[in-house]
Amino acid sequence: MCLRNSYIISLLMVFLTWNIAAQDIHFSQTTRSSFQMNPAFTGAYHGNVQATINWKDQWQSVNKTFRTYSAQIEYAFGKGNSKRPLYFAVGGLAYKDVSGDIEMGNSMIGMNFSTLIKVNRHGRFILGVQSIYGTSGLNTSAMQWGSQYNGLNFDPSLANGEGIEYVPFKYWDLAAGVAYWFHKEDSRVMATSAADAKIGFAIYHLNRPEYSHVRPFDPRLPFRYVGHFSSIFTTRWHDLYWFPNLTGVVQGKQHEILVGSLWKYRLQEGTKNTGFVKEISTSFGADLRVTNVLDAVIPQLYLNVGSFSVGLSYDINVSYFRTASQYRGGFEFSLRFTNPDAYLMRNPFRNPVAI
Repeated sequence: MCLRNSYIISLLMVFLTWNIAAQDIHFSQTTRSSFQMNPAFTGAYHGNVQATINWKDQWQSVNKTFRTYSAQIEYAFGKGNSKRPLYFAVGGLAYKDVSGDIEMGNSMIGMNFSTLIKVNRHGRFILGVQSIYGTSGLNTSAMQWGSQYNGLNFDPSLANGEGIEYVPFKYWDLAAGVAYWFHKEDSRVMATSAADAKIGFAIYHLNRPEYSHVRPFDPRLPFRYVGHFSSIFTTRWHDLYWFPNLTGVVQGKQHEILVGSLWKYRLQEGTKNTGFVKEISTSFGADLRVTNVLDAVIPQLYLNVGSFSVGLSYDINVSYFRTASQYRGGFEFSLRFTNPDAYLMRNPFRNPVAI
């Protein structure tokens, strides 16, 4: 049953590519995959350098399905003083995904650039762009066709009889986005008020790159539109924070909505003057992914120790596909490092909050 499902999914991936209905790579941990949501989020964090790696294994009950890897790093320069009206950020990224018995996959490297413009004491308007160079391919030797059956067994030396040539290809891809980042870095933040919030909108595949494994190339990737909102709210309890979030994605005829919330609890407060004692906190909660139906429930857990954060989540598949997936959507792991802004360490009145 699992082997049969694997072949079905492999063939579906090819046909979906022809029709340009396939989705881009994406992760469920939106707090750890900002480059896939909006290039304008580059630099919108409390620190100078931030690096994140992600790994996801989707639909594990079905043999050889989606495996996705990601690494991103970003650096904000000219950021030290919050009174400065303008600063910039750059980012680098690398993605890879592979799926099915035919090992259909993509490899991508790229860069982000953003400009963060001060609007008021607590807000910055951000413009961001992204440029990606990608390659896509598949293992044609793993394909099996009815015309290659010689009466006794499969013979790969026989012609497939399809008259179609499958080839790897390369492409350039562009994206752009706008965002607004609100953040109060003041220890006097009132209870039950917003301490950090982001809202943004991005468009991916602005240049509509050709994307097809079938020669001659003709189909082009449709625009992918992404809208995102999230906010960290303080509560009447000093060490407890609430983080609701909402992400909407539309690409061609495909769409999905991620909605949910996390709770952050600070187990140990870090020292602000010396930084010798590191903050320790945990964040936990769940998101729902909705397509045409409720697709998945995604419990999430994060452990933060000083500059490091480890994230674990699992997509529990509850759609009609659960018959094949057996509710096993996908395990996801993330590791993030954030080098704090030295100015924050010198100013004991500042108390940035992050998930």
